Amino acid sequence: MDQPPVDNTTDFVVHPQLLVDRDGERLVVIVKATFVRAADLTIELAAKKAQRKIRFADVPWGKPDKSSILYPSDLCLRKPGTDVVVVATAHAPGGKAVPSFDVAVRVGALQKLCRIFGLRVWQSGGNGLSAPRPIADLEMRYDHAWGGFDDSDPSAIVEEARNPVGVGIARDPAALTHSPAPGIEDIAQPILTAKTRPPPAGIGAIGRSWEPRRKHAGTHDARWLEDRAPLPPLDQDDRFNLCATPELVATPPLRGGEEAALLNLQPGGGATAFLLPRVGVEIEFRVPDRAPEITHPHLDTVLIDVLHNPRREERPLTIEYVWRASIKAPRRMKDAKIIVREREVKG
Repeated sequence: MDQPPVDNTTDFVVHPQLLVDRDGERLVVIVKATFVRAADLTIELAAKKAQRKIRFADVPWGKPDKSSILYPSDLCLRKPGTDVVVVATAHAPGGKAVPSFDVAVRVGALQKLCRIFGLRVWQSGGNGLSAPRPIADLEMRYDHAWGGFDDSDPSAIVEEARNPVGVGIARDPAALTHSPAPGIEDIAQPILTAKTRPPPAGIGAIGRSWEPRRKHAGTHDARWLEDRAPLPPLDQDDRFNLCATPELVATPPLRGGEEAALLNLQPGGGATAFLLPRVGVEIEFRVPDRAPEITHPHLDTVLIDVLHNPRREERPLTIEYVWRASIKAPRRMKDAKIIVREREVKG
């Protein structure tokens, strides 16, 4: 299929994509801008060759469907807010191993606090926890948080729908004895026993099949399969596309320029503070026999990447912004023209 011509007047990455909506096909334009922390600690636009590409699928931390999401896909029609996703490893203050320490993410009015623990195991039947061993760092992935999936008995499957790749869920509590317990937990809801069942703790992206995304997917029953597939169900909610942990979803959306801060998420630990870039985009669609459509889409994804690369001396801080807009798809994609411009975002 021929892609529509794109007049991109920015240094951002622009990708047109045909996606299926509840009422048919739509031409979606996804725009991604990549920013980096400069030597003077300010946030600046990355060089054009360093602009990150659109991700067409989720990138997992480990084996697909067996581990949590490292980098989420950029493909979707729209989001009703702004996802804030943080990709990081937790680092103990001063780089010295300790039994536990806290991590935090704050962006504007959003805040998420987690506590990191060294290796600890469940006591008999999950009725308690051993003292944690010292730990210096831990990847911030949901695999280390409360959750799990136990299909040892297909007739009595037990699942933590909010995090099926985590640890702590078992059909038979005796199976937990001396097995590893969660290494990441919510500060406000500490885990005391396997019966505590707190919300999973994390700052990364959650899967499409997890709650709360799952409940917004719509009804995929026999009637849908016969009458509507491959169109999405009529009752699908756009919140299905929000992939951040619920505490890090901004509604109304972020505008850019908000204060942000991270705690113990870079080598050596400590706090890192910065301002989000204040920038926006204008996307214009031109289709023959239609009036031009000019849109000013809201910022719908902020991904903060501070995952430390031990092969590099510097401590990275990279920020991805994503905007998107769409129109009813023309009969032929190549007949449309797309113009993308940078625009000023006022405070």
